Amino acid sequence: MITTERAVADAARRIELGLKQPAMLSVLDRIAEAMFVVPLAGLAPQLPHCEAALRDAVPSRNGSTSDAHLLALAWSTGDDIWTHDRDFAGTGVATWSTANLTVGREMMARQAQT
Repeated sequence: MITTERAVADAARRIELGLKQPAMLSVLDRIAEAMFVVPLAGLAPQLPHCEAALRDAVPSRNGSTSDAHLLALAWSTGDDIWTHDRDFAGTGVATWSTANLTVGREMMARQAQT
């Protein structure tokens, strides 16, 4: 799995301040160690284009550009995005929810058995 350093920092902030579970930060650290974490500096040239795409995306049109770093990563790597919101709809990136990933994984397991 791949993510951005900002996504890891956002998750840490949510765990510590939102969930008020600072003891869980060590779990996040272990998860982040198993991932490839991309520095924002490497994505900086694409951020303005990604912000515009998110701002103008037809399905959400909420003007939020806070996920531009994730869109830049997806555009850079050609990877899909695992998310539960619709902010990426209309940006040219495939998105997957946990439910869809679970169904896909189950289908692949059944196919492997046959």
